[in-house]
Amino acid sequence: MVGESLPVGNDSLSFTAVTVGNPHCVIHLDDVSPEIAQRLGPVLETHPLFPNRTNVQFVKVLDRQHLQIEIWERGAGYTLASGSSSCAAAAASVRLGLCEREVTVSMPGGDLQIGVSAEYALTMLGPVQKVAEGTLAAELLTK
Repeated sequence: MVGESLPVGNDSLSFTAVTVGNPHCVIHLDDVSPEIAQRLGPVLETHPLFPNRTNVQFVKVLDRQHLQIEIWERGAGYTLASGSSSCAAAAASVRLGLCEREVTVSMPGGDLQIGVSAEYALTMLGPVQKVAEGTLAAELLTK
């Protein structure tokens, strides 16, 4: 579904559905904010069009090499950064002719470089950082 109309209350939003191993509803807007994601995200996540729920990306095209997104993650809520959301936003934006195939996706949690091939294979480059370390109890590893 590319550039389809999605009724939301008394309004209608244009969306593009993308799957990158999980479902995404990509909405392009003139402006994006955490408030928009937090207000519309839960409504779209559970919209009847998505019986298994969906992730939602609100995308602002800054220029042909740069997107800004806000994210509502299925089952988790407002999210600061997501690799699959960045890939979905880039793929939908390329499909709609709004950006180049190599694009920076900016999120509140940081930036990722996303590449979209002619066949829509996706590459993602960005920083990594250890955020936790742990040990599993042996009992958890046995059947």
